[in-house]
Amino acid sequence: MKIKVANLSVLGVTVLFALLLAGCFLIVSVTQPLTVQGLQQFTASVMVEVDGQSDANPHYAIVGLKLPNDWQVDSVWFSGTYNDYCTFLHPDSSDKEPGGQVDYWTDSLEARYPSGPDMQWLVYQSSVPHVSVVSKDTVDLSVKMTPGVTQGSFELGYFVSDAALDFTDPTWYAASLNNTINVSGVIPVELNSFTAIGTKTGIQLNWETTTETNNLGFDIERSSNGKDFQKIGFVSGKGTTTSKSIYSFLDQSDDFTKQYYRLKQIDLNGSFKYSPTVEVDLSVPATFNLSQNYPNPFNPTTTFSFGLPVESDVKVAIYNSVGEFVKMATQGTFQAGNHQVKLNASDLTSGIYYYSISAKGSNGIEFLKTFKMMLMK
Repeated sequence: MKIKVANLSVLGVTVLFALLLAGCFLIVSVTQPLTVQGLQQFTASVMVEVDGQSDANPHYAIVGLKLPNDWQVDSVWFSGTYNDYCTFLHPDSSDKEPGGQVDYWTDSLEARYPSGPDMQWLVYQSSVPHVSVVSKDTVDLSVKMTPGVTQGSFELGYFVSDAALDFTDPTWYAASLNNTINVSGVIPVELNSFTAIGTKTGIQLNWETTTETNNLGFDIERSSNGKDFQKIGFVSGKGTTTSKSIYSFLDQSDDFTKQYYRLKQIDLNGSFKYSPTVEVDLSVPATFNLSQNYPNPFNPTTTFSFGLPVESDVKVAIYNSVGEFVKMATQGTFQAGNHQVKLNASDLTSGIYYYSISAKGSNGIEFLKTFKMMLMK
C-alpha cells in the first residue's frame, strides 16, 4: 500500500482538542494511503499544532470528516499531548457547549464547505471536556475508516475546532479539503489462513476469511500429485460481510499418504479463483522438526512445515521483534506426519517476527523450536 504524506502550510484537517476558548489551529501534516481497496480498513493520521490561550473552563473538541456516503468511520481518537476518543455528533444534535454561534456543526460545515454529490460531512466530538492548553503543542488525530465498494478518486476533508468557537476568526479552526485517495475494486474474498491437519478421523481443513463480497462458497479440491485436482466437497460462503468468518471441512478418505488441497472460491456471478495449495504428508518422520519458512522475506504470505513422530498437541505462535505475542498461526491435535501451515500476515506491519512451535507428543516428549522471519511490505 502506497502512503501519501501531505505537508500543509495553511489551515488544515479535522483534528484538535476541545480545549480553548480562543486558540490557534494549524494542520502540520496529513498522512493517508494513495490507494485503498473497497472494504479495506485503513487509518489516516493528522498532525495538528495548537497554540492555546488561558481559559478556566473545560471545553470539547470538534472533528469533521468529509467522506463518501458509503464509507464507514470505525473510530476517531487523539493521542500525544492530548488523549481522548471521540463520539459521533448527530446532525440534529447540538454540541456539548450550546449557545455559541455554531451549535449544529454538520449543517454549518456543509454550508461553508459543500460536500458535493455522493459525499457527506460527519462530525465527532471529544467524549469528555478538558482544560485549556496554554502553550504551543502538537497533537495527533487518528481516523480509522473503511471505504465502501464505490470505485474512483475522492477528495477527503478534515476539519478541527473547539465546540465553544465558530468561524469568526480563521485561526479558531483548521480545514484540509483536498486529500486525494483512490478506491480500487473490492477483493471478493480475502483469505487470511488455510491449513490441513492430519487427525485420527481424516484430514481436517480449516480456513478463515477477513472479508467477503458476493461469496457463494468454496469447492474443496484434492490431488495426490499437486497437479490434477478433483472436487471432494462444497462449503457455503457468507455472501457479503466485513467480519471474520471461520470454515472447516473433514476429508475422511482412507488414503493417508501425501495429499494436496486447495479451495476454489466461487462468486455469486460464477467467477472464481483458487487459494494457495496446502500439503499434508502423513509419512511419519523419525523426530520432531520445524522448517524455516519459505519464502523469506515474504509479503504477505509464507509457509512453514513441521514434522511429528507421534500424535501431538501443537501450538505455533507468532511473536514480534521484542518477544510480544502477536497471533496464533495454528493450534490443535495433529496426527503423526508432516504438516504445512500457510501464514497470511496482511494484518501485520513490516518487520522482524518469530514463529515458535510448542508440541507435546502422545509419548510424553515435548518439542520447542523457534525461527526468525521477515515481513517486507
